[in-house]
Amino acid sequence: MQSCKYYVFVGALALFCGAAQATSAPSPALAARLADFDGWVARRMGAERIPGVTVGFSQGDVEWVKGYGYADLENRVPATARSSYRLASVTKPMTAVAILQLVEQGKVDLDSPVQAYVPYFPVKAFPVTVRQLLGHLGGIDAYRNSQLEQHFKEHKDTRQSIAVFAQFDLVAEPGTRFRYTSYGYNLLGAVIEGASGESYAGYMRRHVWGPLRMDATVMDDPDAVIAHRVRGYRLAGKEWKNSEFVDISSRFSAGGTRSSVPDMLAFGRGVHEGKILSAASVAAMVQPMATRAGRLTNYGMGWEIVPTGGRYAIAHSGQQPETVTYLFSFPSRKLTIAVAANLERVNPEAFVQRLFEVVTGEPWQLNTYIADAGAQRDYQVAQGLFEEGRAYAERTHAPYADAAATREAFTQINRQALAPDARAARAFIEAARHPAGGRVFLAAGASMAEALRHSGIDLDTYSRGGALAFARDYVLLSQGAADGSLPRFAPAFEQAIVALAASWDRTAAIAWPAASPSFAALESRLHMAFRGQRAYPDFVPELLELAQTSAARGDAEAALAASGLAVALYPLSDGAHALQGLTLLRAGKTEPALAALRLALACDPLGAASPVALNLEAYRLKGSGAVAQGMAVLQAAVSLHPRDANLHDSLAEFYVEQDLRPQAVAAYRQALQLDPRYPGAVGARAAILRLGGKPNALAP
Repeated sequence: MQSCKYYVFVGALALFCGAAQATSAPSPALAARLADFDGWVARRMGAERIPGVTVGFSQGDVEWVKGYGYADLENRVPATARSSYRLASVTKPMTAVAILQLVEQGKVDLDSPVQAYVPYFPVKAFPVTVRQLLGHLGGIDAYRNSQLEQHFKEHKDTRQSIAVFAQFDLVAEPGTRFRYTSYGYNLLGAVIEGASGESYAGYMRRHVWGPLRMDATVMDDPDAVIAHRVRGYRLAGKEWKNSEFVDISSRFSAGGTRSSVPDMLAFGRGVHEGKILSAASVAAMVQPMATRAGRLTNYGMGWEIVPTGGRYAIAHSGQQPETVTYLFSFPSRKLTIAVAANLERVNPEAFVQRLFEVVTGEPWQLNTYIADAGAQRDYQVAQGLFEEGRAYAERTHAPYADAAATREAFTQINRQALAPDARAARAFIEAARHPAGGRVFLAAGASMAEALRHSGIDLDTYSRGGALAFARDYVLLSQGAADGSLPRFAPAFEQAIVALAASWDRTAAIAWPAASPSFAALESRLHMAFRGQRAYPDFVPELLELAQTSAARGDAEAALAASGLAVALYPLSDGAHALQGLTLLRAGKTEPALAALRLALACDPLGAASPVALNLEAYRLKGSGAVAQGMAVLQAAVSLHPRDANLHDSLAEFYVEQDLRPQAVAAYRQALQLDPRYPGAVGARAAILRLGGKPNALAP
């Protein structure tokens, strides 16, 4: 019988239950940090009103999994290590593994058209290959009529699931555009069935889940009795509501499974240990794909692939009615972390990040602010070199390119990234990690990492030193190299990096307080610590959380103070100005809010006040029950970005939530007028008719 501890938060009872069996127990020091992690989880669950969550990690022969809160609120059933959650899109990397197994068996050719295995799928204007489907480059659309396609109540088999989107036109010529879509992964499920002669579920049990002893992983079936099934919830304001019933069989191989956190860990471990795929297949799976124009998609075959703090990592998130999930793996470290929660739209990545810090003792990400506008470009170059170069070194333990290619990368960086023309330099830096930009950050950064390692420096030290320490150490190493045996950067860049690194050395140890001091004391301490420095820690994310927490409890004054401190400390940060704008907006101060958001756009047009970022913030507020505040964000976003069709579409959805039907129809029509073929266009036309609008303005 498991012993349980009880804590009270936000008027609700949180239940903390014991860990799963581990091959080897955590060390005493790690066990102590995990005990402290319990307190962090309690605070996080309280702040975000999460009913239940299970989180765990495996590394080497150590595995630790723990459930917190409730799997079922009504019946007071605790969440445990064995709780069974909907996996949502964490199903996708499992499907990708199955495809690559069939490639190894000679039953699937990655570059064959999908009709070779799914003959009932209609031929499109361009061939769509299996490889393109794996990387979301096949031109297959996503949900067009979300009101219908995301709310199916009836069970669907494979052919019925494919029929949902079979007649959709391609959104782009395959290979030219990344379009994340569950429908593409449904097609891959049909490929598995056509190539193997087995049902998707049968194949996965026999060849993926079974060999990895993932005994808790099954297809989600509302009629089946599934052990330890959790119930899902959503927020309506501050009140918990049961999730809408949706039969997810229509998403079978893209997000139709149910599993436990230990099974998620077993899958991640099985991939990076080569238990179910050859080393060559694993290597192919974790290579980020690129569009035909040479832009990386940050997605391989079933995995999101983005350097994280200069570390090699693969991941996938999942979100659907009843659940959010996240699976994060660091293959070269043999470390996998997984989390699943039963509250819709909550951010599960925070649990992964915190547990990573507990397990490794390293910060997840070093957020560095450069107070000198003239040196920001130098830092961006250093950051690009560090992220790409160190991650490659961690993955391969080998140089990236030959000497000639490396020297050419240095030449291009010196000539273009550090050139006097700031606009051209920004464009070069933005492209430098992509094939279209020659992947110069990777070529130069990997050679820097190799040189530092060859000199005796442990690259793990840069988890705390970050990009500035990495670049500074290479600069000093290259300056001392005999006969110019190491490529050099331009002298002005070398001088700037050494000066920035010296400033960072003086400030990097300053940490955000674990216990909340008085705001006045925090403000005074940070101002004093950062005064006169050129590089120091960027606490905008922590101030954002402080502002959001204050606003959620109704303390608008504290929220505004937090956002004001962000701008005072980080005046060149788009995130700081966006935080102030959003906080002012929530306080009903529309004009000052728009002014702050315009400042954020001036700092970075693609940053925290971009259409994508503001749209995400609106849906975050909606997910927390603050629909009216989310609508205010979208109204501001439309004011700032009046020609963005998707923002008008989102605003229309919020109007529908508030039963403002005429406004919703007008917003949908505006979206269609701006772009008759934007991704939600089909759903917008259907919504106009459903809301009583006349069809005369529904041009294709």
